[in-house]
Amino acid sequence: MPTPLNATNSDIIAMLRDGHSNLRISRELRCDKTRVARLRIELGLSNVVLQPLTLEQKWATKTRPVEGGHLEWVGERAKTSGTPVMRYKEVGYSPAAVAFRMKHGREPQGYVRAECDFKHCVAPDHVNDEAGRQQARLARRAERGMGALPTVCVSGHDMTEHARLEPDGTAYCGLCKLLDKQAKRDPSIPRPHRQRPTSLEEALRIHAEPVDGGHVRWLGGTSHSTPRVWFNGTTYSAYRIAFRVQHGRDPEGQVRPSCDMPLCVAGAHMEDRPMRQRTNSLYDAIFGAAS
Repeated sequence: MPTPLNATNSDIIAMLRDGHSNLRISRELRCDKTRVARLRIELGLSNVVLQPLTLEQKWATKTRPVEGGHLEWVGERAKTSGTPVMRYKEVGYSPAAVAFRMKHGREPQGYVRAECDFKHCVAPDHVNDEAGRQQARLARRAERGMGALPTVCVSGHDMTEHARLEPDGTAYCGLCKLLDKQAKRDPSIPRPHRQRPTSLEEALRIHAEPVDGGHVRWLGGTSHSTPRVWFNGTTYSAYRIAFRVQHGRDPEGQVRPSCDMPLCVAGAHMEDRPMRQRTNSLYDAIFGAAS
């Protein structure tokens, strides 16, 4: 049976004596909170401390350590996405954002999430905000020798505004990704126009950029540190394509660059197994003669 809109004083007093807060009583009995507070004063009952813990202390009670330095969230989660959520003094918080503030002592910029491989991890050392992610990924890109970000994407969008980075430093166009999502939700929206390669060689050129020293910098995606070309629904090694373009034949065995530039895809710098064997044999012959 539903609670009457105007609860009696007896109803309110009973809940007061049971130790409930003014807010909870007013919500459950659907009565004015001021009325509840007046009755509390008349009865000489002290106010209920709604939350004796600080925000960080409550956050800590909802976490569980996991091997690898991760923290699993054992509290409330969003129903659809499973993303950790929490409430503190009637206000909603992101546990990941709380972890970020604990680590960095400032408010995060943009969305906070973990960069580790443990889904929805809330360990302070593992979460980062948008600015931190961008900085870390730029550093990763520099470590891999991937060079400056491209100025435009294959759709012609300005990458100085729309460039985003994968965890390995690979650049992609955020606007293209957004437009693709919109088109999936509403098929009537045209997908962004992209330069569609008509051959593997063209697919290679779209994501390659000549630089000093005869090198060719790879600007596309990678898999296990190997440049990859996507063409007609299949991925190919950019090294093998560059070798085939340069030498006019399919390579034998593994292909890798002979130069010292990371992710170089210059055809003249590609070597397959027989070429490396000949190089090694020549080196051994010279070394043996010298000794």
